[in-house]
Amino acid sequence: MSDRTELLDAFLTRNNLAGWISWRPDELVLQLGLLPYWGLSLLMFLAEGDSILFAPELEPVDTLPDGVTVIRYPWGRLDSADPFAALAGQIEEELRKRKLAKSRIGALRHAVRSSLPAMAAEQPAFPQEKIDSIVGGCAHSAHMDMDFLSLYLHKTPEEMRRIRLANAVAQVGLQIWAEALEPGLTEAQAAAAAEGAIHSLIGQNSIRMARAWAMVQSGPNTVDAGRFNRSSGRRIEEGDLVLIEMATCVDGYWSDLTRTVPVDKISAEQNDLLEAVAGAQRAALQLAAPGVSAHTIDAAARSVLARAGFAEHFTHATGHHVGFRYHDPGFAIAPGNHDTLEAGMVITIEPGAYVPHLDCGARLEDNIAITASGAEILSVDSSRQEHCD
Repeated sequence: MSDRTELLDAFLTRNNLAGWISWRPDELVLQLGLLPYWGLSLLMFLAEGDSILFAPELEPVDTLPDGVTVIRYPWGRLDSADPFAALAGQIEEELRKRKLAKSRIGALRHAVRSSLPAMAAEQPAFPQEKIDSIVGGCAHSAHMDMDFLSLYLHKTPEEMRRIRLANAVAQVGLQIWAEALEPGLTEAQAAAAAEGAIHSLIGQNSIRMARAWAMVQSGPNTVDAGRFNRSSGRRIEEGDLVLIEMATCVDGYWSDLTRTVPVDKISAEQNDLLEAVAGAQRAALQLAAPGVSAHTIDAAARSVLARAGFAEHFTHATGHHVGFRYHDPGFAIAPGNHDTLEAGMVITIEPGAYVPHLDCGARLEDNIAITASGAEILSVDSSRQEHCD
């Protein structure tokens, strides 16, 4: 039995459930290690690891997993008047076969933030009224929902391996991006260099899907990077700070990284800003360990920036959980949050400062795994040490 299956079975036992129904892509990654292609697959995970995957007929055959029962439903067929009604009927039939009452099966009922499916240009949504029909009669409570979402907080060794791979793939894109930076290049062209490098890794190391969302801001545009990230047609100039915010997904597992680098010679004030942000990140990384509160780590980063005169310009949290999504469910590394880190968690550490009177901003973001004794930086590059415990 896999580590994840044990965690799921324990969840079912705690909540007196015989099974759980999921349809959001990241739930399927969490439960099955499967990134659905269309985003219209539905998984019924039953106690003792018996799982049934209901997949649309248009789902590519080579994406379907081994070791799980697969039942196709007629989404995408022109002769199917209501494929979701057919799906609901198939689920009811499988429950009848097993003599399971629907009230013993749980599910998250409403659409919430989710990761994207493999065909990331669009996610055909399960119509809410169809989901209501499918999960109507299932067990449900706010406590149960929160207990299920808590399963995102801890990653198994295999999931950690997949997240490391996502970070390694991201590093390839970041390296190409940094090498491409020069005066005259547009922000969008710089972002495209990173995205293209990552997409080109499909087929290597058994990677089926690798995609990045790179957003590059340069010069005065970096002042806005604490509020939003986007690439524009602005041409990079000598003396700019250039910031990249990049989400990377590899077969359903995510990294979330930011780098800020100078182009040619920058001013002393810009250099002070970069050094302060790097110092803030180091201070937070050095404290990351089991039993340490989110508030304590956030405060360490803020104190460094405050001493450098940038307190009011650090306008967001120091980090969040990551791995199954770009932003996993779970507590933020933020002021006043006294939830504590535990071994097996993966979080970001991303202090930044955005300074209008300097006409620039900076942020550094890495992904770290909390270990039994400290933390491991998953997003290793030449400027960082692999371990921070």
